[in-house]
Amino acid sequence: MVSNRTARRTTTPAPRKAPTKRAPANDIPMLEWIAATVGLVLAATAIGLTAWDALFGVKGPPVIEVRLTRVTPTAHGYVAEIEAFNHGGAPAAQVEIEGAIAGHDPAGLTIDYIPEQSSASGGLIFEEDPRAGRLVLRAKGFSDAS
Repeated sequence: MVSNRTARRTTTPAPRKAPTKRAPANDIPMLEWIAATVGLVLAATAIGLTAWDALFGVKGPPVIEVRLTRVTPTAHGYVAEIEAFNHGGAPAAQVEIEGAIAGHDPAGLTIDYIPEQSSASGGLIFEEDPRAGRLVLRAKGFSDAS
């Protein structure tokens, strides 16, 4: 009788398969490279412009210039359309504008907000034609908008 200890089974190992070749991992479509490049250029431009403005931008308080753009006659008087430009380096809020004609009551308006290096517009209403007299426009005051 053959004992279990003496009988050895021998098995041959299964042959190994050769690894299959895969496509390279860096096979990225050209459109993806173009989109990434455009995104990089836009991000770098935004960061650069922000840094430039922080380092070399206009500094200082708001400087408001008021200009007459047009006068329009209406059924109840005259509307003097004005433009207020902020030449300063800070925004201005609640900008009070006054327009006065010699010998007449002044007209006024408040502009909510004018960013730095930007403009806003509005209108002043007069009973008399402001072109007939000497119209004086000025900014009377503003609040800190920072």
